[in-house]
Amino acid sequence: MSATTCIRTPARTARATLISRTLKAEWTKLRTLPSTWRTATLTLALGIGFGVAVAFSEISQWHTMTAQQRQVFDPTSASMSGVMIAAVVLGALAVRTVTAEYSTGMIRSTFSAMPARRLVLAAKAATTAAFAFPVTLLGNLAGFELGQRIFAGQHVAVTIGHPGVLRAMFFGAVAVSLVAVIGVGIGGLIRHTAGAATTLALIIIGGLTVGQFLPAGWRQYMPGIATQAAVTVHRSAGLLRPGTAIVVLAVYAAIILGAASLRVAHLDA
Repeated sequence: MSATTCIRTPARTARATLISRTLKAEWTKLRTLPSTWRTATLTLALGIGFGVAVAFSEISQWHTMTAQQRQVFDPTSASMSGVMIAAVVLGALAVRTVTAEYSTGMIRSTFSAMPARRLVLAAKAATTAAFAFPVTLLGNLAGFELGQRIFAGQHVAVTIGHPGVLRAMFFGAVAVSLVAVIGVGIGGLIRHTAGAATTLALIIIGGLTVGQFLPAGWRQYMPGIATQAAVTVHRSAGLLRPGTAIVVLAVYAAIILGAASLRVAHLDA
């Protein structure tokens, strides 16, 4: 037993060191690019602004809503509508972490320094997801607080301690992090920034439109609609439960990143 342990320990240590070095390298690339922080700022500005616009739109229509519409109104979800903007913008950032290196040829240097190509792709996914989470969480918090101030005019505001609100904030950030992983996967599959970013936008935003033509049972599994479901508190028809929505997005992320890993591992850069 001790001999076996002695043989395996160096291998495990070397593997852990390789993972740590790869994660550190990808995080250094991500945080040292000025475009990363500009994207974070843009995400917050657009996401919060969109949430405020939706809140004003909802409250302006309050007097024309039916009793049933008022009953199912979800002030939490409405104020955090910016999560869709965050998904698209931060997802595009994730795409660029892969496609930018292919367009400049830097990917060859990356793979020369880190021959474990699948690990490199996984590290890109992990670092972009980790970056997307706090940015989205901050946007959700700000959007929620501003939205509730608007809704207070009609006495339909809720507090952060209201059941399901903190979960919605957290799940919304997790959903965007998973979209970032999907973005890395799409980038690894398509390898061209414009094409990959457009594909991601169509999957998230375009899916909301296309979903209207699908049966209700299928529509709720579209990535964009699942992202929307993640921030809901009052469950409504056509939306998955928040936890189920996160699982659906995780499955999409695993499939797309897995396909990209296969391509990266078996095709030349």
